[in-house]
Amino acid sequence: MKRGQKASSIFGASLVAAAAGLTACGTETTDRSIRRVNGPNGPLTYVSSFVNPDQIEKIIGENELTPVLNDGANIPEKYRPLIDAFGKISMGCSATHIGDGLVISAGHCFEAPERRINNKPCAGVTVDWGFRKDKTPYLKSKCVTVLAAELNDNRDYAIFKVDVAPTAKVEIDLSARPKVGTALTIFGHPQLRPLEWSKTCTLEEASRGGWGTDAFSHQCDTEPGNSGSTVIDDTTLKIIGIHDGGRVPWNYATFITDTPVREFLDGSTPTNPVPPAPTPAPTPNPGTPSDAIVKLPNQLFGPFRNNQNTVLATFGRELGDYMTFDMLIDLEEGRDFVSIAYGDRQRVELSGIKRRKFDRLQLPVTVSFRSNSFIRSNDVILQNIKVFKSALPNP
Repeated sequence: MKRGQKASSIFGASLVAAAAGLTACGTETTDRSIRRVNGPNGPLTYVSSFVNPDQIEKIIGENELTPVLNDGANIPEKYRPLIDAFGKISMGCSATHIGDGLVISAGHCFEAPERRINNKPCAGVTVDWGFRKDKTPYLKSKCVTVLAAELNDNRDYAIFKVDVAPTAKVEIDLSARPKVGTALTIFGHPQLRPLEWSKTCTLEEASRGGWGTDAFSHQCDTEPGNSGSTVIDDTTLKIIGIHDGGRVPWNYATFITDTPVREFLDGSTPTNPVPPAPTPAPTPNPGTPSDAIVKLPNQLFGPFRNNQNTVLATFGRELGDYMTFDMLIDLEEGRDFVSIAYGDRQRVELSGIKRRKFDRLQLPVTVSFRSNSFIRSNDVILQNIKVFKSALPNP
């Protein structure tokens, strides 16, 4: 069992995901975006870093993904009644049937907006059920409607209805969020391959990976195509979460208790809620800039190669006059450096594992990186990036 001890450094895990936030269809809000690519077995839908699209959920440590064979004869017997409840969605995600044709997956698979949407059309989307390496699907269902879906910093879920219900289902645990350390398991279709089992891992706090308030971290092995796989309590065999994505060394999932699934267990159909009235803009506090013209997405760079010398980001005068941002770095101490050049030939260099806030930097600003030929460095993250028209008031 993977127990969450494989982080690459004491700070690296939080750095890798510090730029938490989701985007729809590649329109970035922070550092994650939906990717649709043609994989080896068909179209894939997954969430990746906007800045570094190769940073996606991957195998963590030893590859424990196991093809399910002979109707589950090669996996623990307790799982066998469940395996026909898992499906492969045509757009490149995984799904789980929870009864009466009600199905769970990830919101990004259906291009969900940041605020919950009800009754989203899904024409043309199908699900193959029971697809295994030695067995063809026993059923193909059509998506009727996405009853509810959401994709934002904290939640990533989709609940939809199919026209023909599978023969098997997995129960849901809506009693409470499970505790840290709970043993978990996942079944899904990584890279759209026939059904595979992740073996087991443990539930860890969202802060281990820097995820949202309604999410948790885990280290069960996944790949693109696993998006939407349900995360199952290995003891009760009930669903406690929905796998959404990740970056090594942490994957993440949305707690099932923080989705509206209980609204549909009686077969009801929602109506789209009236959007709440906009909240009045707060009056700026003294010393707080009110003339910001740009709030930029978080930017994540790394991991880096040895003997690398490169410009990571440039912010020119066309954006404004001054900027503020937070920088998080995980670099080889004293050997690899990130450099921040700003204004009229002013420069700051940092190395090691640090968090630094930069205020009132005059544009243009250039962030660059250089490394030696020894240990490779991990990450440089810029977040809370704001550009202003004029100088910030003095503190």
